[in-house]
Amino acid sequence: MPDVPFPRSSSLADAARSVFGPLPGVREIRLACWTALLASVVLVALSVVYAALHQRFLGHPPGGDFVAFYGAGKILNEYPPARVYDEFLQFRLQHSASPEMPGERSEVYINPPFLGWLFRPLARLPFLWAYGLWMAFSAVLYLGGMALLWPQQKSFAGVSRIAFLSCCSFFPFTIECMAGGQISAVGFFALALCTRWRRAGYPLAAGAALALCLYKPTLLVLVGPMLLIGRRFRMLAGFAASACVLGALSLAAVGYDGCIAWLHALRLEAELTARNPSPLPLFKFVDIHSFFRLLLRGHWRADEGIALVLTVAAFVYLALRWARSRPGTQADGLLWAATIAWTLVFNLYIPIYDTILIVISALLMADAVYAPLPDRAEPDRTAFFRWMLALFVTAGVSEALALLAGFQPLTLVLAGVGALALRLSRNADRLRSQAALPHL
Repeated sequence: MPDVPFPRSSSLADAARSVFGPLPGVREIRLACWTALLASVVLVALSVVYAALHQRFLGHPPGGDFVAFYGAGKILNEYPPARVYDEFLQFRLQHSASPEMPGERSEVYINPPFLGWLFRPLARLPFLWAYGLWMAFSAVLYLGGMALLWPQQKSFAGVSRIAFLSCCSFFPFTIECMAGGQISAVGFFALALCTRWRRAGYPLAAGAALALCLYKPTLLVLVGPMLLIGRRFRMLAGFAASACVLGALSLAAVGYDGCIAWLHALRLEAELTARNPSPLPLFKFVDIHSFFRLLLRGHWRADEGIALVLTVAAFVYLALRWARSRPGTQADGLLWAATIAWTLVFNLYIPIYDTILIVISALLMADAVYAPLPDRAEPDRTAFFRWMLALFVTAGVSEALALLAGFQPLTLVLAGVGALALRLSRNADRLRSQAALPHL
């Protein structure tokens, strides 16, 4: 494949060349992506080595947060199921599985009861083996979700390798999700499957897949209203049916008392999240509430007021777009991408590992900007490339900047990616309207 540079606007490119010299082409960017991927593989491997040595790695305890899910599976295997939300039992089992965890620390399991069944087979294995298998399973879910949505445009083939390497070395996935032992790949695959079936015209199946995101209800704070306001009633029906099945599975898993204990655990977590100043490590969160809490240090509670005003404004704007959208169009697909992106921003609780969902938005946008539309392809692709580069770079340094400077740049980049998706959606809607006008 020839070494063709990325599209760029001439004015900005000339200005950049005058200061920094020529901008990198495909070969240089590909080399950087391979380097990032190699570094990610090494770091993930080291996380397993450190877990075997019972030592902390990159701020994570041995095995990361996986110890909480492993403990939940162990309780369901060996104790009365309703005790899965017993914090004292969780504490004892977690410290048994990971002896080097600080004595006062435990990772509280607050996910729905149905999710615990996923970890019962793993909890029968030694902790290190279970941790390694979960990392492999997370990689399969992540790659499978990407495969469901990978753009098939011919013009995308020239950058597809770079896009794949960038996705595979994306810091929130490699370090925070895999090495950190988190479960965000489950939500990623569920939302990718929902998006695939949604585009293919299977709304009932799409809604059923979306219900799997109920393992963390905050992932649905904008997607759910979009279905209702946008009159996606068949998707809502599929979602409701699947939610009922998951509810029945939860009852079967832990019984009525266990479900009540889960609701109690959710209430306690909500109270903990709402505290100001927050006891949570805010530098690991990207939602708008955490952004302003970190930036303003809870001063005069202005952080809550600003976050609320911006959230309401964003919701009203999105609601107007949802109400006017038409299912099955490219504009609607890009509006879906924007909704996913802004879900990560205008929310109450989004840790950095959940930002892997932005890859879904990126793939939907790539499929649109690399479509054969020469009249607007150049500026759209240029803007898309800039935001994707900013996203990839910022994700790798955001935690350090947030910890040292009290400023989380990833929140702003995620908001910018969502705004770009909205602009692309408006452009696609305008082109569709122009094409529908009679030619005189």
